[in-house]
Amino acid sequence: MITDAPTRQLTDDTADLARTRTLPARGLAAFFLLAFGLSWGIWYASKLFPGVNPMPFVIAGSFGPATASVIVTAATQGKAGVGAMFRRYSPRGRGGVLPYLLALVPGLFIMISGMFHLLLSGGQIDDAALQAALLSAPTTFLFIALVGGGNEELGWRGYALPRLQSVVSPFASNVMLGIIWAVWHAPLWEIQGTSQAGMSIPIYVMLVVTLCVAMGNVWNFSRGSLLAVVIAHAGINTASGLKVAAFGSEGEVDALISMTLLCLIMLAVTKGRLAMPRRKKTELPES
Repeated sequence: MITDAPTRQLTDDTADLARTRTLPARGLAAFFLLAFGLSWGIWYASKLFPGVNPMPFVIAGSFGPATASVIVTAATQGKAGVGAMFRRYSPRGRGGVLPYLLALVPGLFIMISGMFHLLLSGGQIDDAALQAALLSAPTTFLFIALVGGGNEELGWRGYALPRLQSVVSPFASNVMLGIIWAVWHAPLWEIQGTSQAGMSIPIYVMLVVTLCVAMGNVWNFSRGSLLAVVIAHAGINTASGLKVAAFGSEGEVDALISMTLLCLIMLAVTKGRLAMPRRKKTELPES
């Protein structure tokens, strides 16, 4: 009797690989080195062309983590591993709509931080600017998802986070990744026109760590969905843009207060696990 069991098993294994929250840490150092090398090389190259708009360089450099993840995955896991990584964009088998609603929560807390901004600074809302920003918000969200930050997620959450979580706890993994993620942005402080250029570096690092913890919870809750964390990333950046329009400032301190509160809630609800199951599934071997 002819059976398709081996084919079915391969398909099931690939699906499991695309939904696991942890992976063997092989290739992690190479990923970080390549991600930093590609991004920093492109960003610093913008200084070779004074007078030229640096934003194309900024956007091109932001693809460093994604590019590094594909290269290292191909080298360590082959074509099947790359395919499994891209299948993380699929919404199938992620737990329905709830993970995608959770993905909107960090952006909502950024908006809520506007109340802290009013309390701390006593400022006023620019109604006209906010209305214009709201009208363009869908376009802004899509742009960020594709090339303005969401494109980074293939590297940070798609590659790095599941490998860090195989070595240390979910909370420690996200704190470590948050620090690395913040340092990766370092060259952008020297490029005029970036959102980082006018920010306090210590506040920015702490804010990115809280964002990373919140997005790590989304990642684990969604069974490793890249689509969910892209939505979270785009929602955060879009909400930050609305704050700038409304108040004329990013309001890093009030954003940090709000995001710290969200992280404490997530840690309390998940008992410090950030939605990571206590029983780890048997990991699939690297090919």
